[in-house]
Amino acid sequence: MNFLTVKLGNVAKFINGGAWTQSEYTNKGIPVVRVSDILNGRINLSKCKYLSSDSLEKYRKHVLYKDDLIVATVGSHKTQQSSVVGKHAIVSINEEGALLNQNAVKIIPIDENILDKRFLRFLGSSAFFKAYIAEHARGSANQARIAISELKNMDIALPSIDIQRKIGRVLASLEEKISLNDQINQTLENMAMTLYKHLFIETANVEKTKSLKDFIILNPKISVKKGTVLKYVDMKALPTNQMSVMDEDLIEKGYKSGTKFMKSDVLLARITPCLENGKATFVDFLNEEEIAFGSTEFLVFRANEQSCPQFLYCLVKDPKFHEFAKQSMVGTSGRQRIQNSVLLEYEMPDINEEKMKKFKNATEKWFSQVRQNTIENHTLKQTRDYLLPRLLSGEIEIRETKKIIKEVL
Repeated sequence: MNFLTVKLGNVAKFINGGAWTQSEYTNKGIPVVRVSDILNGRINLSKCKYLSSDSLEKYRKHVLYKDDLIVATVGSHKTQQSSVVGKHAIVSINEEGALLNQNAVKIIPIDENILDKRFLRFLGSSAFFKAYIAEHARGSANQARIAISELKNMDIALPSIDIQRKIGRVLASLEEKISLNDQINQTLENMAMTLYKHLFIETANVEKTKSLKDFIILNPKISVKKGTVLKYVDMKALPTNQMSVMDEDLIEKGYKSGTKFMKSDVLLARITPCLENGKATFVDFLNEEEIAFGSTEFLVFRANEQSCPQFLYCLVKDPKFHEFAKQSMVGTSGRQRIQNSVLLEYEMPDINEEKMKKFKNATEKWFSQVRQNTIENHTLKQTRDYLLPRLLSGEIEIRETKKIIKEVL
């Protein structure tokens, strides 16, 4: 394939995000996308701020549209931080119409007959793009900034518009399947929560009560020899808006210290602000009898004979339980932790065996499907990450790419 080397600023335009005061924000209206709302190449509006709908005309240049590429221009060089310079997101149909906040830039083609919008979005997610920003960002490790002039000066290899569009289409097929699996997983989790509420809240026997300690083993004892290589999960990997830890966030290392857990345990962050942010997961990435470990700031919930793992996951996602856990926290500001003794006294209905069995039988299949979709997404992402640099450099032909994707899908 023939590629033309051009400056990104000659084929793309850059629109900075807007700046708004606290007094301009409202409880509802137009969502505002901040750098902290960008996660893993996507936008999460669950904790976003809003501007009044009357503001739209005034701030129209900051409106986001489907397939726009947005890039954080200010943040940390440390990848474990929530705000990282150069992290990107692609606007989906769900975020279309939102406004982009300051410290980020929207990059769009000047002419889509020269630079394809899909091609640009994949360029923005490439290792080359990230490496360029890391090299040209200025400032301290905790507060770095990439100048728009530096982004405009980036040399990119640009194939013909026809090839760009083909590259965009084949890579988009992988992205669409990943997105579909994510949607299915969210639907399955919502189904589990709906059944949980019906069986254990709406039709609960409130005359007879028990406490959390009747349904769980908290922080079960597990013996591991120091130096044993195990899967490791850090706090950053614990999700806030999905059931499963992503496989790409798992690493292996020798055990020294940390919270140990096994398959079907439930992990809950016990420290502020991670608990408030809803960090929790269902451990579905281990084999039977396999042991893993993670942050010392995890609590481990294990089901006993009165409960089941799926029930415990839904429990930690129950807003009433979440609020109780927050109220149980003690400690200095910014380092508050759950009090285990208080948490174990959380009042619960006296759940009969028949209801628990019904819930387990239904949700086991749903949770299993979530895991299968998560595994598939990991494979799809690996395929995308393998193909992306090779397509952008011309190393691999479109025909060969289609064969690889067909095998994966």
